Amino acid sequence: MYLKDCTQILALGPRGTYSDEAARKIAKRGVSISYTKTFHETLSRASEDVNSVAVVPIENSVAGTVSQVQDSLVNNDLVILGELNLLIEYALLVNADLKSVKFCFTHPQALEQSSKFFAKNLDHAQSKLTMSNVDSGLQFLKEVDAGVSVAAIVPLSFAKDNKKWIYSSGIQDYKNNTTRFLVVRSRNLNEKLDFSRKKTSLLIEFQEDRSGLLYQLLSVFNLFQINLCRLESRPAKDTPWAYVFFVDFYNSKYTENCLEVLRSSKFRYKVLGSYDLLD
Repeated sequence: MYLKDCTQILALGPRGTYSDEAARKIAKRGVSISYTKTFHETLSRASEDVNSVAVVPIENSVAGTVSQVQDSLVNNDLVILGELNLLIEYALLVNADLKSVKFCFTHPQALEQSSKFFAKNLDHAQSKLTMSNVDSGLQFLKEVDAGVSVAAIVPLSFAKDNKKWIYSSGIQDYKNNTTRFLVVRSRNLNEKLDFSRKKTSLLIEFQEDRSGLLYQLLSVFNLFQINLCRLESRPAKDTPWAYVFFVDFYNSKYTENCLEVLRSSKFRYKVLGSYDLLD
């Protein structure tokens, strides 16, 4: 159902990124995959094309939330259709003795998820941030051709295609390093949500700032014995030092009652989606 009327899946490119891998897990016959250069572009294009869905990483088990994706979900008025999890494994490519490496190409997320390895082995090298994990590998290959001593943190699949340069595999800080991806599309004018799905995601804004506000919010979920699986604050963009909350919870037969009490308690909220884990 999440690909009904969909002709295109948008994902961060180029081909071979983890976003691409996640997109391929849900792609059906007749649905193409188009690549973008940034997460913002991915979500912006999805919001403008009713026949497209976007696949984007929202949270990593080590590095936490991908903030630019979370913010863009709200700014582009999208709805979440499903989620899927991918095990993330990195390898280090080098073309010279490790001590002579001048700089290392890496995507910011890969650097954060491999920070211990980088600090131990490449503290002398300058990190050069790239647009994607595959872009790190492509930039590395260009510098190899130019005769520069370089390194790159790349997906294990990319490393396997360039075995001669592999220095070490599985360099992520934790072996169970997993990223949660969301499948999203543009929001319909009268969006109907199905609270029989596994999870619901909310954006919650406070209409006032006072003592006990967070306690009151959590008390509503406790009243209906609804289990929260994520609670995160983010800066409100239009007011300095004000914050909004992103909440994920497991649906129950009381979900709609809970949302009604939230509404009557003067919490402004927006349902970002009600969805299942996709195979």
